[in-house]
Amino acid sequence: MEGLPFDIYVQILEQLIPSTDSDESILVLISCLKTSTSLRTAASVSRLWEPHYRVRYTICDPAKEQSRRQSTGGDWRLMYLERRRIDLKTLDILFKIVTERGSGRLERAREVNTMFSFDAWNVLEIAANYPLPEAFCESGAPGKRPVPPHAVPIRFWAQMLLGAIARSDAVRTWGELISNDTPQALELSFACMSSFFAYPPMKILSQLEELTALCKTYFIEHQIPLDPAEFTSDAGKLRLVCSSICDFLWSCGFEAANGHQFEMLQNRFPHLFLTTHKATIPISLVYVFVCIAQKMGVMAAPVDFPNRVLAIVSSPHPDVSEIFIDVFGSRTQAILTFHDDIPHFLIQTGITATSMLRGFTSASSTAMLVRASRNVLVPFYNFPAGAGAVSEHMLHTAFYASLVVNVIFMNDRGHLLNIMKHINQFLLDLLPVLVDSLAPLLNSRLQEQLAAHCKAVIEDEQDAAATSHPRSALTREVKFFVGMVFKHAVHGYVGYICGWNPSCAAAEDWIQKMGVDRLSRGRHQPFYQVLTQNGSSRYVAEDNIRPTCLEAADVHRIFIDAPEAGRYFEDLTQVDGRVRFLLSPELNAAYPEDEAFGDRWLKQGED
Repeated sequence: MEGLPFDIYVQILEQLIPSTDSDESILVLISCLKTSTSLRTAASVSRLWEPHYRVRYTICDPAKEQSRRQSTGGDWRLMYLERRRIDLKTLDILFKIVTERGSGRLERAREVNTMFSFDAWNVLEIAANYPLPEAFCESGAPGKRPVPPHAVPIRFWAQMLLGAIARSDAVRTWGELISNDTPQALELSFACMSSFFAYPPMKILSQLEELTALCKTYFIEHQIPLDPAEFTSDAGKLRLVCSSICDFLWSCGFEAANGHQFEMLQNRFPHLFLTTHKATIPISLVYVFVCIAQKMGVMAAPVDFPNRVLAIVSSPHPDVSEIFIDVFGSRTQAILTFHDDIPHFLIQTGITATSMLRGFTSASSTAMLVRASRNVLVPFYNFPAGAGAVSEHMLHTAFYASLVVNVIFMNDRGHLLNIMKHINQFLLDLLPVLVDSLAPLLNSRLQEQLAAHCKAVIEDEQDAAATSHPRSALTREVKFFVGMVFKHAVHGYVGYICGWNPSCAAAEDWIQKMGVDRLSRGRHQPFYQVLTQNGSSRYVAEDNIRPTCLEAADVHRIFIDAPEAGRYFEDLTQVDGRVRFLLSPELNAAYPEDEAFGDRWLKQGED
């Protein structure tokens, strides 16, 4: 290629295809920067890097992105190289989280969140979707990329880091509502409910922008006025616009949930009710309506109405009265009249005429968040779990989000204690979310309690890191091993052993409650920490362990139904119907002789 005109070099390099998960094209550009002067000059052209930047880096920290543009003069090459530097640093920290034990990983999570925040998002998302080892893939699956070392635990901890980043941002966003709760804050603050599922709020905002663009097209096609100056000054046109937004939502597949749909956990979180669960509850439909309406120039807000959330629309013109919209019931009647429909709604909920006025004002974003959280907390134990509906991990994540809302806005000590009971499922949240983001929002009493709980968790992590369980040091036989798949002799569930004690190490009240001493060997037998197929943790006596194998369908769903399995295991091997997991670096360090013990068991066929 030596001696080609500069423009030809540029045209050739323009043919490189941008990719989200492959570095091939970008490595070509980087290689060109290290060659001849003419090729280096061509590869330095800013516009060549722009499509690669836009495809690869779809999520960013807005403040850091603005600073990056200013410091680079908007040069896409320099911006890409800066983000690539962040990627490499993030992956280095992630690898240390995977391979190290103890509280150091908590500090590393804080480091990623403090230094990079959403700038680390895209590379962590790639890591969280690394290809799985062949044992976990369905037969006939299309060709895969090479599986990196420790791919499974990397996927797990990358997902945990994504969650910590998103949840830390959500808590800070909610904290801003305490002093600055505006009608426009609803869109972002409610979107942050999905942040607890490691779903970034900017994706929710983008989906709402897309819906608004579609709604405007719908209005044009149906000859509905789009100019706020026109429809806000005319009560009839304003009602038409409001009812037409409802009609548009139905045309997009949104609808009122009924029967079992109404009780589904999925219709309480934006990333789900905007996509797969559009048959949803009133508060969710009102949220979508209000966001679209506001973007179209309508002064809309939710109403924290008893029994059913409504929307209220006002006009800057004093002669145009406020309009109430029942989005949930809009297939039958969207616009509610003040004198007839509103009193009827109130009477149905048992509210007397003397207290009617309290339901007529627009609700704050805080009030909507608290109501949304209670839509999760009140029926929490009634949500169906397991294969038919919702995984335990999803239940606990929803519970976590709702508890945090109530701690921030209600200063509820009981909810704070519940957060700490479940924090081991969100371990990397401890410093960036709870200490750095949540604690400053609490009163001094709750701050002290949170600090004490967090200190205890850190000490537990340090103790665990300082402890190992070599079999050669045992004075009592532990028959089974970390990584074994078993079936419970009494309850019949399938689980995976992820730890053991030579004798029962549970508290005395648990031993009494569970009737441990009624077992044939009582408390003086090995007990095993296990993870069940649906992701719940159990402590099981050796008497109740029965080795078993896994069906192919169960293997393929391991990390869907029990995400925490990715923390402990990184591959699976089977010999003659016997199966065991290969251990993650964390478990290998904690149980240094179990890998070899399990391998002998697998090959020798000893029960």
